[in-house]
Amino acid sequence: MPRIDFRAVIIAFAAEFAVDLLIGALLFHVFAGDRITPEMTDAQFLELRRWVLENTPCLAWLVLSGSATTVGGGYLAARLAKRIPYYHGLAIGIAGIIDIVLEWDREFTGLGWLGVATTIPLALVGAHFARKQMETA
Repeated sequence: MPRIDFRAVIIAFAAEFAVDLLIGALLFHVFAGDRITPEMTDAQFLELRRWVLENTPCLAWLVLSGSATTVGGGYLAARLAKRIPYYHGLAIGIAGIIDIVLEWDREFTGLGWLGVATTIPLALVGAHFARKQMETA
C-alpha cells in the first residue's frame, strides 16, 4: 500500500476546517443579523442558533459551502502530497467523517447522515481535480 503523506492531510484538513468555521460564522451573522446582541446569554444564543438554522436558508448555504470545502480539502491534500491523489482524497474524507461523528448534532441528525454519505465522494472529487491538474503540469 502506498504511503500517505500525513503532513499534507493534516495541513489540508486544518485549512478546510478553518475555512468551514469562518464561512459558518459569516453565514450565521448574515442570517441572524441584528438579533445578536452583546448581552445575550448562552441559552439565548443557542435558541437564536436553532431559529436561524430552522427558519432561514442558512443551513442550505452551510451544506453547500461545506461540500465545496470538502472538495477543496481533497484537492489540497492531493496537491500537497504530489502523489497518489485518490489516497490523499480518501484520507481527507475519512478525517471529515471522524469530525462529523465527533461533532454530531442530535437536532440535525439528517444533516449528519448527509455528511457521512457525501464526505468521501466529495473529497475524492477534489483529488480527481488535483490529479487532472498534476497530469497537465
